[in-house]
Amino acid sequence: MNAEKNRFDRLYMVGHAHLDPVWLWRWTEGYQEARATLHAAVKLLAENPDYVFTFEQMAVIEWIRESDPKLFEKLQELVAAGRIALVGGWWVEPDCNLPSLEAFVRQGLLGQRYLLEHFGGIATVGLNADPFGHSAVLPQILQGQRIGGYCFLRPGPHETAMAHTVFDWQGMGGASVLAYRIPHEYCSTSEAIDDHLNAAVSKIAPSVNSEAMVFYGVGNHGGGPTRRNLESIARIDAEGHHGRLTMSGPGRYLDMVRDSDQKIPQWQGELQRHAAGCYAAHAKIKQLNLKAEAILVEAERYATLTARRGAMSYPAEALTAAWKDLLFNQFHDILPGSSLKVCYDDAEHQVGGVIAAADRIINLAMQTTARDIAIPEDEKSQPVVLFNPHPYPVDVTAELELSFLPGDWALTDEAGTPVEWQKIRADATIQEKDIFRDRLRGRIAFGATLPALGYKLYRLHQVAERPVVKTTSVKAAGLTMENAHLRVTIDPATGWLSELVTLADGRNYAPQPGAVHTVVTPDQSDTWGHRVESYVAEGNAFEIEDVRLIDEGPVRSAIRVTSRYGQSRLTEHFVLDAGARALEIRCELDWRETLSVLKLRYPSAISADKALYQMQHGALERPADANEYPGQRWVSVAGNGQRLTVINNAKYAYDCDKGDIGITAARSPVYAWHDPRELRDNEHYHYQDQGLQSFTVKLLPQADDDMSEAHRLADLMLTPPRLMMESFHPGTLPAETAGISGLETVRGLRLTAIKAWEDDPEGLVIRLANDTQESVAAQLVLHFRDDFELPVTLGPEEIATWVIPADGAAFKADLLEFAVDRDLPHLSKGV
Repeated sequence: MNAEKNRFDRLYMVGHAHLDPVWLWRWTEGYQEARATLHAAVKLLAENPDYVFTFEQMAVIEWIRESDPKLFEKLQELVAAGRIALVGGWWVEPDCNLPSLEAFVRQGLLGQRYLLEHFGGIATVGLNADPFGHSAVLPQILQGQRIGGYCFLRPGPHETAMAHTVFDWQGMGGASVLAYRIPHEYCSTSEAIDDHLNAAVSKIAPSVNSEAMVFYGVGNHGGGPTRRNLESIARIDAEGHHGRLTMSGPGRYLDMVRDSDQKIPQWQGELQRHAAGCYAAHAKIKQLNLKAEAILVEAERYATLTARRGAMSYPAEALTAAWKDLLFNQFHDILPGSSLKVCYDDAEHQVGGVIAAADRIINLAMQTTARDIAIPEDEKSQPVVLFNPHPYPVDVTAELELSFLPGDWALTDEAGTPVEWQKIRADATIQEKDIFRDRLRGRIAFGATLPALGYKLYRLHQVAERPVVKTTSVKAAGLTMENAHLRVTIDPATGWLSELVTLADGRNYAPQPGAVHTVVTPDQSDTWGHRVESYVAEGNAFEIEDVRLIDEGPVRSAIRVTSRYGQSRLTEHFVLDAGARALEIRCELDWRETLSVLKLRYPSAISADKALYQMQHGALERPADANEYPGQRWVSVAGNGQRLTVINNAKYAYDCDKGDIGITAARSPVYAWHDPRELRDNEHYHYQDQGLQSFTVKLLPQADDDMSEAHRLADLMLTPPRLMMESFHPGTLPAETAGISGLETVRGLRLTAIKAWEDDPEGLVIRLANDTQESVAAQLVLHFRDDFELPVTLGPEEIATWVIPADGAAFKADLLEFAVDRDLPHLSKGV
């Protein structure tokens, strides 16, 4: 007889089919398994009147709807009868560390509305059983999606010192959900579940009462509970070793916990860490994901503004389809890098299609806007229009590649104000004069000031003599570059900074001589990095081959550093633009090493025992203990009145070792290699991250703790303003216009979405996030909507959404875009 006899009065048995639509198989195999799993569940439900089946992931359910309508109708019938508990409320079970704020919002927006449309209610329990950690932003997002319970497996007891199985999970912004850590796996074998049940009971922490919950059923490749599972549950229940066994969905147990009069323990902050190698694994899918997240938000903004003035129809269906494809590829075995190599061929095609679809929407919006700008004819000029997707004015260095006619050129805005420009290296190596005698292909850089969420017209004029422009410039001498804010010097021996001086106070942020920038170490961990805490170790540096000044002019100076390690090569362009407060480093890495890790280290004069990591909104402080952590776009350290923030546009994996920030730039395990399997010398393997990758890093030194500029630089790096050549034509639009105002001076208030309302494409949705721990307020003016005024107030670290109907007063909404006081029906209540 089991030693745990009668420890619990009741165990709620959750029959579940964890289904990975992609992992050690392609999505096409997962597609078929979705139907097979539900068929098996329907058959067992007909045989056993007490059995309750739990199902989730709307993408999987949508596969059934489109491939087997009759089976989908049966699913609807069984859900309505309370025999199938639909939970989760999200499109898939995504990675729960890496996606952006908007991606997490859209998981629930599309998932819950799908349930409401096809099943008449929404889920109240979130289920992310298999992801490898959970961001501290999730409780607020779940709460905003009307999901009050959350079930997960990882991190397990060996990975975090959590003393609870059921607890109140409190996240950023003060939000909370009732959470349940699945005690022993989310699935079982197809045989009798005695061992599985005993193991689960032994791992359940002291609870709020004498009842608990156990998940069972064949999983990963789907399948769900079997007849032998159910027979063993009936036998164990009759024996009484574990009290009463009640078949149910997870909602019934969580409702019981809420209704109990016992105090529920609390857990504050993120749930970490499992599979730390997945923060870096498969660099390409991570960079594609970042680009797709950013470009979809950008497409919604441009489409909204352009549709408001009637120049195009809002492409709601195309955008929704693109979001669904992206959300699917954020699944917890795709985005973390843990699937087969062939799965990434599929994922790259699908996410590439998302980017292409969004690009077409943006191009149409820009073209129809530029078409309507009044541009008087001037045969000796070339009009250029720049678009700013951000809700605040930006000063940027724009780059333009074009064909020059002989002679000199001047650059002005439409008012005739001259703008400084300089030639930089062109992308085109062919010279058009070899083909067209009178033209020369070239590339220029120039400073542009663009209005918030608007555009501005510039012109290149052919002139006899280029005018002198009074402007703040950048200077270069040897390996030193200096603008109005920074002085930068590169050490030719190390290829790293010997000076990073803020001129306002003369303080040098560069490290002591001998600091290391590149570190290559062996990596014998599997694809997931199981049991890895840190990738910081003594290793080898890239050998410097060449350091030289390659651009010098009033707009930009740049120093190129090339280095090599083994068969790998790293080229870094240190770029300092006039007026820039941050140093830009453009990285081109050709990585050819296997079973190795490349850490790009960013040492500085700052020593710290803590570091600040940007989250999906706001930031989280973690120890500077050299451990591998997930983050969004930046990590920051401070000490002795100095702060250095390292920002990038492609990576998620970081560490901080006593103030020395590291980015995991490349990691090359074998695809889908899970220990304890050992690699053999006589087998052929495919290794990750082989080949060329390009990304950008910025170093932002500052004397205060205001992170507003870091947030905005990060957004600008992901979504730079767009530039297009234009022609001469009449029009109704001015040469410059802003789409919004009111956010430019509000610190910490970030616009995350402007889109059409799900219930009416003529209505608008505005979503904001407060990145600070203080309340903020602003008076927004939407110039693109007839100067509509929207006063907003957000509490500390709050995410807030407003809906502005086509006719009617604006109202505050939840993350499903319903009024916060509107009641919605719940699925499987009491199941």
